[in-house]
Amino acid sequence: MRQVNFPALTGIRVLAAYMVYLHHFNPFKAEVFGASVHYFFDGFHVGVTLFFVLSGFLITHRYYDSVDFDFKSYLQKRLARIYPMYFILTSLTFILGYYFFKSYGGLGNYFLNITFLRGFFDDLKFSGIAQGWTLTVEESFYFLAPLFFIGIKKCKWMVVVIPFCFILLGTLLVEIFENFAFYGFMNNINFMLGYTFFGRIFEFFVGVALGLLLKKNSNYNFNFFTVVGVLGILFSIYFLSILENHPDSELLFIQKSIINSVLLPVFGIMPLFYGLIKEKTAFSKVLGSDFFILLGKSSYVFYLIHIGFFRTFLNTISTNYFFIFLSLNIIAIALYFYVEKPLNSYFRRI
Repeated sequence: MRQVNFPALTGIRVLAAYMVYLHHFNPFKAEVFGASVHYFFDGFHVGVTLFFVLSGFLITHRYYDSVDFDFKSYLQKRLARIYPMYFILTSLTFILGYYFFKSYGGLGNYFLNITFLRGFFDDLKFSGIAQGWTLTVEESFYFLAPLFFIGIKKCKWMVVVIPFCFILLGTLLVEIFENFAFYGFMNNINFMLGYTFFGRIFEFFVGVALGLLLKKNSNYNFNFFTVVGVLGILFSIYFLSILENHPDSELLFIQKSIINSVLLPVFGIMPLFYGLIKEKTAFSKVLGSDFFILLGKSSYVFYLIHIGFFRTFLNTISTNYFFIFLSLNIIAIALYFYVEKPLNSYFRRI
């Protein structure tokens, strides 16, 4: 199967990871920079949406036309990419948590974490590696993507139908389980829309749609997709920041979900990715440089460690924001070369 690399899309991974980092550790305090600036950077959680759209695109580009598809080999490659590093860091998190913090809730919680199942439980979604809830969403797409492709090949409208069906299914599950006190399993609409594959599926399918579009070798006489995409992302973050100033409510969360999971992917991320692939710009050149490709390849580890025991340890040395940020990058690169990459290669071969 022919593999085509997109250097700029490798580089943009690290920008997505850095956006999530800025969301979690927003240095722009409201009392210093004002509420508007603070809430704008708080909206950088949309880096997760970039990851989801990118996954949808890459899986479609690599596997949609595969005539000799081997599901076992496919799933092995996907797990080899994500699971070894996640398993090691999750296990260390629980071990250190048990011995030093007494805060990680036993073998049952550990089992749900290492199997990615914790992402279906509202009460457990931030346990273990807190940001790892997104991997439950990712793995759900990886597992179901081959089935989605079968449906789309039979009817292209399935690109739209499937996401709506999953959102409706998620809503139905909430109706069924909202009164069950079982660790918050699918217990409310906000959790379903914001933290599960049922609510985030549209983001992946925007990536799927982009993958199908590029397979037609479409070239539009419009050379500003990158600019339109960047502006679309910035405007989406701006509108999300405005909503942050309103009291929390179910309606407000639905409005945020529409911006984050529909408008942002369609009018921001999709044109940006198309531009990074098709247009020769300074932005794509920088993202496709050796330096950014290195950061992009190590961005998964950075994402996993930017909250957790590595950061806790670094805080004992210094609380300087730039020291911690730089140190996390160095650790991520080292773990990528000496742990993640060798394990990925090993599990792909067995």
